[in-house]
Formats: sequence, structure tokens, C-alpha cells
Amino acid sequence: MPELAEVEFFRRRWWEAGARGRVRAAEAQPRSLVFRHLAREFPGGAAAMAKSLAGARLAGSGTDGKQMWFVFSLKKLRKGNRSTLWLGIHLGMTGEMRVEPADYSVRKHDALILRLAGRSLVFHDPRQFGRVRVWRGAKGEAPPWRNNLPPEILSPAFTVGRLRGVLVRHGRAPVKAVLLNQKYFPGVGNWMADEILWRAAIPPATLAGQLASAATAKKLHAKIRQVARDALRVIAGAGGKLPPDLNVHIPDAWLFNHRWADGGLCPKTQKPLRREEIGGRTTCWSPAWQRRPKPGGT
Repeated sequence: MPELAEVEFFRRRWWEAGARGRVRAAEAQPRSLVFRHLAREFPGGAAAMAKSLAGARLAGSGTDGKQMWFVFSLKKLRKGNRSTLWLGIHLGMTGEMRVEPADYSVRKHDALILRLAGRSLVFHDPRQFGRVRVWRGAKGEAPPWRNNLPPEILSPAFTVGRLRGVLVRHGRAPVKAVLLNQKYFPGVGNWMADEILWRAAIPPATLAGQLASAATAKKLHAKIRQVARDALRVIAGAGGKLPPDLNVHIPDAWLFNHRWADGGLCPKTQKPLRREEIGGRTTCWSPAWQRRPKPGGT
């Protein structure tokens, strides 16, 4: 499932191709399961959404964890001054955002296509585990699902104190499972959680409460933010040029390049890596490097 950096990669792909462009036409495949909840939020469902997008201008976009959104200013003011349309996209397991030629022909599992001058923005999802949300309101308003998201892990609101509170609250759960909880760590998925714990030298099965000391929580907090920054820089090109695709070069100094290799070795110790299921997810870690933390006060 796409994680923080992959989501930012796809958001930037659409934004860089369509920023401030006007949608000439929009095509939605109403039978796609990505629209399965849309009718509850937007009267008329996928067909009404496509009609509303026609003539709209792409004015902004953003992400929060695994969520992304695109903001459109409508060509004409709608009833009650509802002049802004928010398009929220969750990629699910196989969703991807593509930029295709203007005359691009719809293919199987293309859920949504936005036709702009000279190009088409395509949301493609073969397994249809993704989701499209739409909200229409006045300029400056944000949809409820945007306002209720947790603090991003690179925001000032994600503090060491907040992390310690989560570790204490879920003290009897494996820290690997806690890191995957999107209520607290939006955008962190399986590979990021493994990378964070490997860099912090913490075994993934360690109970979260054992990590709540001030020193240990501070170290874990730093590694969470470090991995997030590195992932954005390498995968999404944040602050630089967007890579041409997701087949980017990951440094061999990361755990990432070794975690699924048969006979994979820890980049730190050159000792064998171990795979096991922790918190319901297949986990890779280095027993020689990731040692049990010493007992400490909170």
C-alpha cells in the first residue's frame, strides 16, 4: 500500500501537470468501486461529480499521510456560493495517478479522467481498493474529512510529548503495530515502520510502553522524522525535481534494499536479517543490531 512519500509522488505528478489548468471534461466510471461511498457524500454520485468538474480550474492540492486532495475553483458560482470543489483520493493498494496525452483512450480500471489542454490526468486502480471523495463548499472552507486528520509526523504538532503519550496509551502493544496506526502516524506503512525501528535499533516486538522514557522516545521521534524526510527526498523529490517514476534508487545504506532479499544481510552488521509476523504484518529486522532497550524510567 502506498505510504507517505509515494502519495506525495503521485500528488506532485498531477499537480505539476495540471496546476491552474482548466478541466475541459471529466470522465468517471460509476461502476468502479472507488466510488462506492460517493453517493452518500455527493448527491448524484460519480456522474454528478464529473459534471461539476467540467470547467473547473485546479487551484491547489495537498497531502496528509496517506490522504491527498485537489482543490478546484468552479467556473460559475453554484447555489449558495459553493464555489470550491475538493477531490479527495486514497490510493488503496494498487491506485496510481498518471499523466497521459489529451487523446488518451480509457482503459480498464481507469476510474477517473480529467481532460485538460494537452494532457489527461488519470486515476487508475486495478484492485479498486482506493477511494474518491468529493465535497463542495464556499471559498476558504475545507471539508470535514480534511479538518479531522491527525497531525502530520513532520509538523510542529507531532512532538516528543505526543509520541510518549501514544507509547504509554498503547503500552502493551508491539511498537511495530503502534507505528502502523494511522490515528497517530499518518503515512507510515510497513516498510517505513521497519526502517524507523531498524535505524533506532529497536526490536519491532518491543512493547510500546518500554519505549516511553524521555531519552528513548526522543530517539524514536527523531528516527520517525528522519525516515519521513529521507523518503520524501528520495522517492517524491520533495524540494527538487520529481523522479520520472517510482523505480527510484534507494541507498544501500537503508534497510529497504535488503528487507526482502533471500539471505539478506543487515547493512549495519552484515549479519542475517529475520522475517516474522508482528502486529499482523510481515516484518523484517536485524537481531544483531536491534537489541532490547534497557529498562528505564518514564
